[in-house]
Amino acid sequence: MNYQRELIYSVETIWDHGTGGNIRLGEYVINFDTPAEFEGKGEAPCPDQLFLAALSGCVLNTFIDFKKRLRVEAIDVKLETSATVKLIPREGYRIKGITIVIIIQSEKKFVETNKRCAELACEYCHLTRSIESAIPIEFKINVESN
Repeated sequence: MNYQRELIYSVETIWDHGTGGNIRLGEYVINFDTPAEFEGKGEAPCPDQLFLAALSGCVLNTFIDFKKRLRVEAIDVKLETSATVKLIPREGYRIKGITIVIIIQSEKKFVETNKRCAELACEYCHLTRSIESAIPIEFKINVESN
């Protein structure tokens, strides 16, 4: 596969004249809102959730890429991603840590290779690598065979 040296992504974010808005990504639209506990309507995911979705989506896409390269099959893959956000006096809210749990269902013969694909995904996901110096990220890998 021939990978491009540089990629440029852009989105357009538009206020909904309420407590949120929508993000336009070409032909796709994602709505977001402020959570009710912050006096929002809570009618769509908040930006924090979208941020975590982007991270876990990137880790999953990276896993899929390594799975293809190593020619391994997986029955199913699920990521559970969470963040601890704390209110710091005179600073505001800060993400203090992110945990990404990768759960893979695998045939016995592919368990070790699937585990390796997950390890490589943790190592090479460009989004998590780009923020790891600012936010601690903990990865947990669980490969289960039937």
